[in-house]
Amino acid sequence: MIKSKLEIRREMRALREAFRDSGESRCALERLTALPEWNAAHTVLLYSSIPGEVDTSELFSEWSETKRLVLPLVVGDDLVLKEYRPGSLVPGYKGILEPSEDAPSVEASDIELVIVPGVAFDSSGRRLGRGKGYYDRLLPRLHCPKVGLAFDWQIVESVPVDEWDVPLDMVVSSTTVF
Repeated sequence: MIKSKLEIRREMRALREAFRDSGESRCALERLTALPEWNAAHTVLLYSSIPGEVDTSELFSEWSETKRLVLPLVVGDDLVLKEYRPGSLVPGYKGILEPSEDAPSVEASDIELVIVPGVAFDSSGRRLGRGKGYYDRLLPRLHCPKVGLAFDWQIVESVPVDEWDVPLDMVVSSTTVF
């Protein structure tokens, strides 16, 4: 039976609220950093995570010296990309960390890899539902590998797909790589 988008969103919200990360984030990040796409990329767009998602905060501290990390930021009506600098993060929507407005800007064409935590994916790597508002505006414009980070419970087998869903090149979970 195919679940509706609303049913999936409700299930995901309940699972996220009940979930306590027990080292699974570290396992998913180790799988991410073993990927050839990660090793080849110098400029990486990273979506910050919220509780219940793979915690990407380690990427800020461990790889900011070897990678140019970029984060999306809404400034007025515009979506801009800002370079991460230590100490530049401020809490934004729902506490998601984002760069301050005075951080250096980055062109979308400079991005070589996109890391996307914390939404439901189907087993072929398609993002499910609208998720964070940045997706619909930004991901289709980025012509580079896109890697989703998920826990196993964030991977859904059967779901309706809409035209705005963005297929990812792969999904890395705490135990499985697609």
